[in-house]
Amino acid sequence: MFIDIRYLRPWATLVINEAESSSLVGPVTQEDVKAAFFYIEEDRSPRSDGYSVGFYKAAWLIIGDEITRAVLNFFLHGRLLKQVNVTLLALILKVQLSATVANFRHISYCNVLYKVITKIMVQRL
Repeated sequence: MFIDIRYLRPWATLVINEAESSSLVGPVTQEDVKAAFFYIEEDRSPRSDGYSVGFYKAAWLIIGDEITRAVLNFFLHGRLLKQVNVTLLALILKVQLSATVANFRHISYCNVLYKVITKIMVQRL
């Protein structure tokens, strides 16, 4: 179901000021990318490309410029490489036997770049 935002405007109030608004849409810097990247918790599970966040952090001196360029390109042009645009879903059974989907827990394995991009967006909120 889609709702036309114009119908909601009479009930919506502005809750952020001009300075807050500009911080939400301001340019993303190389420092923003690196800070968001190193803020991500190192987990043991690999991402959709098979590598963990810990691997990327350990190889930052080698691959950091490439990652930064890809993330900055996303924020400038709104596009990601097709190779990055992958998410694997796994369903883990919560109970011994089940006939319904409700008894499964889903896990999404997103590419590390997705995590960095969403972390930057969340930090600006």
